[in-house]
Amino acid sequence: MAPGGAPLKKGPKQVFKVDSPFTAATWPQITSKDHDIILDMLCNLLVLLGRHRQTHVVPSKGKKRKRAPSPGSSVPLPPVPTLSTHITIGLNSTTRHLESLAALSTPHSIQPDHDAPKPRPPIDAAATAAPTPAHISLLILPHPSPPSSLPHAHFPLLTHLASLAHPSLPATRVVLLSSAAETRLASSLHLPRVGALGIMEGAPGANMLVQYVRDQLGVVEVPWLREGMLNDGVGSGWLGTRILTEGGGDWKRDEVDSNEGKGKRKKKG
Repeated sequence: MAPGGAPLKKGPKQVFKVDSPFTAATWPQITSKDHDIILDMLCNLLVLLGRHRQTHVVPSKGKKRKRAPSPGSSVPLPPVPTLSTHITIGLNSTTRHLESLAALSTPHSIQPDHDAPKPRPPIDAAATAAPTPAHISLLILPHPSPPSSLPHAHFPLLTHLASLAHPSLPATRVVLLSSAAETRLASSLHLPRVGALGIMEGAPGANMLVQYVRDQLGVVEVPWLREGMLNDGVGSGWLGTRILTEGGGDWKRDEVDSNEGKGKRKKKG
């Protein structure tokens, strides 16, 4: 209570949060005009795949007993558009493709120790060598703020590392569309949802779209990757803890008086 009898007003309490000391990744910003143009070009590119799926792919009706097809009832389906082999649809397939590219550019120092002798059977490396995965030119995410979304938070680092697998090609461009754009993408592909979409280098019919995005959008910057690792792959050392303060007024910690059982506010320190 104040000397005059009026109660004291309590100011807002400060909130302290622990954050990473490294610089956060920056995402390219897109204007509303470019957003609409890219979305229209993207839907026009994917509509052929959607028509093929709508016409020739029977939607699943759940788990049922498979019946043997009657003789003579099988009709040869028309070939799938060639674009289907040059795109990745969905969070899982897109992430797996980027991971396979990132594995090729991972520094040796942060890979598992291969110096330890491990018994391995003789294998013909030339016969078993897998081809290098195709470069992802565009990564389409129908989410305006991927860092705040757990399913999309891994894409900045993964996209940056995947681009290093093909240093002779332009880095992967990340296009952040609005959440409402997912409805149009899913309708064009005749799918219930589209969480992510990857367009590979040289995809048929995508040259104009890829070139337009490269002219309008920059690349994803991941400064903390350079800050955390030196050229030789050794850690840059301890950078300390970063504290974020939210709220106003002088912060005072609460301590409990054992005699009165009530909280008293005392200045910290």
